[in-house]
Amino acid sequence: MTEPVSAVHPLAVDPAIASLAGLDREPIRVLVIDTEEGMREGLRRILQKRGCIVHTATDGPGALRLLAESPCEVALVPLSMPGMEGSALTDQIIRRFSGRTVVVIMSARASVEAAVEVTRRGAFDFIVRPSTPENLLCVVERAAQQGRMVREREKYLSELAGERNLSHQMITSMHEGVVVLNIRREPVLMNPRAEHFLGTHFRDGMSLADLFPDLDTSAAIEAVIDSAPDRPECRVVQLTGGVRRLQCSISPLLRDGEAGGAIVILSDVTDTWRAEQDKNMFVSMVAHELKSPLSAIINYINVILTGMFDDNPAKVREMLERCKVRGEALLDLVRDLLYINSREVGKVERTIEPLDLKQVLASQLEFFKVQADKRRISLRLESPEGPCIVKADRGDLDRIFMNLISNGIKYNREKGSLTVRITGTGASWDVAVVDTGIGMSDAEQAGIFQEFYRVKNHKTSGIAGTGLGLATVRRVLAGYNGTAAVQSKPDAGSTFIVTFPREG
Repeated sequence: MTEPVSAVHPLAVDPAIASLAGLDREPIRVLVIDTEEGMREGLRRILQKRGCIVHTATDGPGALRLLAESPCEVALVPLSMPGMEGSALTDQIIRRFSGRTVVVIMSARASVEAAVEVTRRGAFDFIVRPSTPENLLCVVERAAQQGRMVREREKYLSELAGERNLSHQMITSMHEGVVVLNIRREPVLMNPRAEHFLGTHFRDGMSLADLFPDLDTSAAIEAVIDSAPDRPECRVVQLTGGVRRLQCSISPLLRDGEAGGAIVILSDVTDTWRAEQDKNMFVSMVAHELKSPLSAIINYINVILTGMFDDNPAKVREMLERCKVRGEALLDLVRDLLYINSREVGKVERTIEPLDLKQVLASQLEFFKVQADKRRISLRLESPEGPCIVKADRGDLDRIFMNLISNGIKYNREKGSLTVRITGTGASWDVAVVDTGIGMSDAEQAGIFQEFYRVKNHKTSGIAGTGLGLATVRRVLAGYNGTAAVQSKPDAGSTFIVTFPREG
C-alpha cells in the first residue's frame, strides 16, 4: 500500500538551511520505504520540513510500483523487511530505474561488512538509525546530487554519442572520400567512399604509403602536416586510382592550435578529366581536318595567281572546281560541327510526334535517286504491311537516314544496289541499310562511329566526307535509346542496322 503525500514548497523552508543543503535549486523527490508507520511518518516530516517532495511505501513491491508511476531521485530502503530484503529491493531498483533513482540503505545494525555489501550492490550510502535530521538531510542531498550528476553525464554521453553518430552518418554518406591522418601520418579514419576510391579497406596499423604510394601525394600530405599552425598550408594534387582520376584536397588538422595531422578529401574528377581530354583531342582533330582542305584551296589559288595558266582556261577551271569541292567539304564539316555542338548544349529544337518509318525512308530514297542514278545504283525499300510507327523528331530521322543512305551510295560500286529493310523485332523496329559496296575489314569497323574517323585506303581516296556522319547517327540514336551496328566484309558490301523503340 502506497501513501503519496503533498510537499512543502522550498520557499517555506528556512533559507539558510535550504541553501546549506542545496535545496534552493529544486525540491528533491524522496521515496521512504518502511513497514513501521511511525518511522515512515517521522522521516516524512523531517524531509518535508526541509522542502522535499516525499512519497511512502510499506513494502518492496509497493515501492517498485510507485517508482514506475512517480519517479523519485532518492529511495530510502531499510536493510531488513518482511517479504523482500533491502538488498533484493536495491537490486530491483538499480536494475529497473538505474540513473533515475539513487538508493540509500537504512539499518539499525551498523557494521562495516553491511556497508560494504550494500554499496557493492549499488547503493549510494548507508544510514544508521536512529539518525539526526541534519545527517539524514545531508545524505539525501548528496545522493540527489549524485543522481543528478549521473543523469547529466548520461545525457552528455547520449548527446555526444548522437553527435558522433550524426557525424559518422554524414561522413559515411558523403559523395567524396574522407581520410584523416594523425600527426604520425597514420590513417585513423576512412569513409566507405575513400575505401572505394583507393581500393582498400581501413585497418589498424596502416601507413601513409599503404594509401598513397605515389610520391607527389605523400609529399603534399607531409608538407601540410609540417606547415606552421599559424600559417597552415593546403595542397591539391591529382592521382590515378585504377581507372579513376582523383583530386586530393589536403588540409591541416589542428588540435588546440597545434598540428594534429591532415584531412584528405578525395573527389572523383574522372568525367571532367576525360571530357577535357576528349575536348583537346576533338580540337586537335578539327584543326587537322580544317588544315588539309584549306591548304589545298590556298595552294590552288596561289598557282592560279602566278599566271602560269593564264593561257590555259581549262586548267584554271579544273583547279577552281577542285577548290569548290574542297570548300564544300569544309562547309559540310562546319555544319556538322555546329549541329553536334548545338545538340550537346540542348539548343536543337525537336518536335516529338508519331512518324511512319516507311514514309520517312521512302522520302529519303526519292531524294537520293538522282545521285544513285548517276552511278546506276538501284534503290529498294522493303517493309512489312501497315505503318511502322516510332515517336521521334522528323529532323532527327532525316539526319540519321541521310547519312546512312548517302554513305551507301558513295561507297557502293557502279551498277550496285542499296536496299533499306524494315523489320519488327519485339518492342523495336530494326532498319537495315544494305549496300553492295567496297566493304570494310574488322579493324576498319572498330572505329567507324567515332568522330572524324574515316576508312582510308586506295578505294576511298577519291571519296569526300567529314568523318562526322556516323558519329552523328550514334549521338542522335542515343537520345531515343536506340542503337547502331555494322556488319561488313571487304569487297562484299556493308550493312548498317539501327534500332528504334517500337510504338503501337
